[in-house]
Amino acid sequence: VHEHSSRIDGPFVAVNCAAIPESMLEAVLFGHVKGAFTGATNSQSGKFEEANGGTILFDEIGEMSPAVQAKLLRVL
Repeated sequence: VHEHSSRIDGPFVAVNCAAIPESMLEAVLFGHVKGAFTGATNSQSGKFEEANGGTILFDEIGEMSPAVQAKLLRVL
């Protein structure tokens, strides 16, 4: 789908939701700033920012908790 869309020149970012620990999923998707949580030694962009202008694929989205799915729905 990405290769035949108007966003072909943008990045394709695949997110395997089952492979990301529940405690880190929000930080991976939305990014974080340095010191936001224990172990956040630097700021990091999230998958949404990385996919800007391109396509993002959520694989195994059913493995996300309902709370994180609700946050994702608000973004979409």
